[in-house]
Order: sequence, then C-alpha cells, then structure tokens
Amino acid sequence: MRALDARRRASQRDREATRVVTAAAGGPRNRLREKERRKASEERARGRNHEAEFDDYVSKHVATSPTSAGASEPRAKDDGLRRAKKNAKKLQRKLKKAAQRAVDTLLPREGISIGNNRSNAPVRMGSVGAPTTPMMAYRPHRPSAFEAYGKAAVAWGGIFGAAWIALKLMNGENPVGAIGGVFKPRARPPPPGARGPGRWVGDRSLGGRQVWVPASEDRYRDERKRLEGALDVMPGDDGEVVSSSMASAAAKNRSTGRGAAKPLPAWWIDPSPQYVPPGRKETLIGTAKAEGAKLARKRVSGVGFSAEDIADFRSACAAAGERGCAVKSVGPEGARTAVFRAAADIAVTDAMRGQAGAMSSFNTPVGPFLAGLCDDLALVPSKCVSIVTADVAVRVRGALVQAGAGIRSGDSVSVMLELNKLINLFNTFPFAPGAPELDMLSVGLKSRLTDAEREALVNEYENIAGGAHTQIVREAVFGNSTNASMDG
Repeated sequence: MRALDARRRASQRDREATRVVTAAAGGPRNRLREKERRKASEERARGRNHEAEFDDYVSKHVATSPTSAGASEPRAKDDGLRRAKKNAKKLQRKLKKAAQRAVDTLLPREGISIGNNRSNAPVRMGSVGAPTTPMMAYRPHRPSAFEAYGKAAVAWGGIFGAAWIALKLMNGENPVGAIGGVFKPRARPPPPGARGPGRWVGDRSLGGRQVWVPASEDRYRDERKRLEGALDVMPGDDGEVVSSSMASAAAKNRSTGRGAAKPLPAWWIDPSPQYVPPGRKETLIGTAKAEGAKLARKRVSGVGFSAEDIADFRSACAAAGERGCAVKSVGPEGARTAVFRAAADIAVTDAMRGQAGAMSSFNTPVGPFLAGLCDDLALVPSKCVSIVTADVAVRVRGALVQAGAGIRSGDSVSVMLELNKLINLFNTFPFAPGAPELDMLSVGLKSRLTDAEREALVNEYENIAGGAHTQIVREAVFGNSTNASMDG
C-alpha cells in the first residue's frame, strides 16, 4: 500500500514538473521555477526512472525496518528504564541535600555572624558628592550564632532523647514513669552514720521531732517482739481461752498491784553497789547523764547503740551509785527499752560464741551486766528477762533449723558447729524445764523437720554435750511430755 502511494505521489510530481504555467502579462519572472523546469527536462532527456529509484529506497529503508507493533515494545522498555534512572538520580540528589542540611544543622561551621557583626548591615551606594539620597542595597542574610547553635542544640537533644527512650524500652522500663520521677520531691536522706535501710518518723515523745528508724535492727527483731509478750497463743485446742484468761488475770494483777512476782532466772544476778565519795556524787551523776544523752542522740540519729556506748553508760551509772539517776537523759520508757534490747542482743551473741564472761563485749559477765543495766534504766526486771528469753528462743530455733538442714544434707561439721552454739548459749542463759518458749519452738520445728530428723538431732546433741541440757533440747524439738506422748 505504501508503495502504491509513493508511485502516485511520484507521478503527480512528474506531471507538475512538465506542466507549463503561464505568467500574467507584464508579471514578474520566476527564475527558480524556470531552473527546476530545465532540470526536469534534462532528466527526462537522460531517461531517469523515478519509480525505480523510489522502489529501491523503499526496499532498503522501509521494507527492512521492523514493524510498528514490534518496535513499540522495546521502546516502551527503554522509556521505563530511562524514567527509573532519572527518578533514582533525583532521589539521590534529594538525599544528599537532606544529609547536607542535617550536617549543617548539627555541626554549624561557616556563614555565622558572631556578636555584633555588621555583615547584614545595609550598604549605601551612590555618586560621590551627590546631594541626592543614595540608593540602598543589602547583603545576603547570614544566620546568627544563636540561631545556628540553637538549632544544633535542639537537634542533638532530640537525638539523645530518642536514644534514651530506646534504651529504657530495651531494658523493659517505662520511660514516662522515669520522666515523671524526675519532678517528684526527693526523699530526705538518712543521717550520717546510719547503717542499712530505714525511714524518718515523728517521735511524739520528742515533740514531733523526726527520728530515723532503721528498717530492722537485726533479723530477729520481729520474732523477739512476738515472744516478748505474755505468750497469748499457746499450742493446743483450748489455748486461746487459756491465754485470754491468763492475759486478763495478769492485767488485773498489774492494775491492782497484787499477784505474785515472776521468779527471776539463776543467771539474773543483781550487782553489788559501789562506794561513792560524798564530794563527787554530783559530778558522777552529771557524767552518767552525759552518757545517757549520748545514747539519746544516737537513737534519734538512727546510728544504733554499740557495746562500748552501753558499757560506758553502765559504768557511769554504777560509779554514781544512784538508781535511775540518768533516766530522763536517756528518754521515755520506749527509748530505755530499746537500749536494753540492744544490750540483750549483744549479750546473747557473746553467749553463743562462748564469750559471756570477762571476754564479752562489755568486758564483764553478761548476766550481772544486764541486771545492773535494767536497774540503771529503771525498767521492770520481769520485762527485761522476757526480752532476753525471747532473744534466746529465737537463736535456739535458728540453730536447730540449721542443724536439721545439716543432718538432711549429711554435713556433720555444720551440725556440730550449730549444736556447739546451743551448748554455749544454754551454759549462760538456760531455759527452765517446761518453759512455754520450748513448747512454741517445738510447734515451729514440727513443720520443718521430720520425726527421724528431729530424733537424730536430739541424739547428736546428746553425744556432743555429754547429757548437759539434753532435756531442754528434747522439749524444744518434741515439746513437753504431753505433746511427746501424742507424737509417739
């Protein structure tokens, strides 16, 4: 079809070339057209075949070219690839610009006007000596140092903030709670010299003054307090009724002042009074009050009482020779009881180590020392005995549990060491047979040790102690004779 169209156009050009156009009379002469006519006439004279030439052109260039349908497909692929490359280059340029802007923001270096720089000031331009108003031109704006470094500080702050939040989330913490904790008021720090955790409380005996109270003076504090009472809960079915009646009777006797006094143990030995020269009595009483005030200050600060402080107070009061001469300087009854409880704990520890005599922490036998301290603090002797007995009961239970664990694991060395502590303790602070503390200890050990382990524990103690205080240990492990028969 294309070949036919091409032949038709070629023949039409031949006809137009041979056609003679007459110009209007008197019109202008067309030399270009005349030249074309001469060239066409010469070609006809030579016998040139335009159709053959056109057919050759078509066979060379048109017939051998790919079809339009086949050529569009690779062209579309080339266009898509070209657009992808163009978009990639465009994205790369944008990323480079963004990275450069970030670097310029984080690290401002150039183009910063510091201080009172006049680079942004307007420049006056005009002819020299001209009376007219000169023209005004302005230099390009440069960022100030505050603007540039302010943006850098904000950017770095955002980076560090994001890193901190990510670290909190990785550690499983709540970043919102951590941020809120910064604005909370800080707790009052403990006083200098305080040992271990604790809290500030208001002491009404001191007019509401804040006093540092340790979280626990030692690991046996709560257990001692439970055993220091009147042993309200006794083992057995009707123990609650018996204990309540005993408590009410004891309260009635205390209120009326009647009732027999509880007998004191054998280790409670009242100290002998010392001779005090008449001229030095007031001075010695002042020294005792100073030592009592020292104990009061340590109690308020939460530092705790050391064996040296208590021994100095006892020595000063013994030298003064007057009962309760420094009571007011120590504080109310609660403060005095705390002092005696600390002394009892030190004494029981020395007894378990076998140092209850002159080698104790007080440099004197612990029994007379505690009795004299009770007199110096103006406390009731039965109450002080209950404090010591409760501390001894707690230590006995701990030693028996550790010895039972050694029997269960087959560690004979640890069993021997724990039972040796019991021997030293009973040599200084022995329990009376049938004491209610022993029955309470047996109830606690029954849930921790089996019958075979308890029997092995008693036999091992009897072999080590040679029969001394064996009955006390048996009651502490199996209970009194009634409970023992029930177990059997």
